[in-house]
Amino acid sequence: MEQHKGKIVEAAIKKSGFRMKALASKLGIARNTLYTKLKEADIKEDFIIQIGKIIHYDFANDFPDIYAKNKKQDDDESRHYVPKGDGYKYSDESNDMISDPYCIRLKKLNKKYLRLMEDYTKLLKILVVLANNNELADIKQEIMTFIEHEQRED
Repeated sequence: MEQHKGKIVEAAIKKSGFRMKALASKLGIARNTLYTKLKEADIKEDFIIQIGKIIHYDFANDFPDIYAKNKKQDDDESRHYVPKGDGYKYSDESNDMISDPYCIRLKKLNKKYLRLMEDYTKLLKILVVLANNNELADIKQEIMTFIEHEQRED
């Protein structure tokens, strides 16, 4: 039986504590349009991924086929040409073919930074859930404002 993608996405949005009006605004659509799209059983893959990025939710468990396709595209895009002798060779960043120690160190620091940011985002989500559960609207609003400010800086 085919999954109703709209219901799955809507449940994730509610779980995240993200307001529909704010989400619609970030998507550049009207709130009613967002509700209409969520009623559809087969939402476009790009739209699901876009929502996931905004609400900081990984839909990979819900829709593994979508993320498998996009991971392949990302892997293809991470390949690039690097200088080699008189010409260029095709390099794949994921294989660490570049042996420059500074580049390797930078990659390690980047991975640590990304992990830290993911943990930071998880903590903020937990705070939003706690604020929701304890009906602390003021705290929730401060957290949401902070998150929006942080996303604008990115």
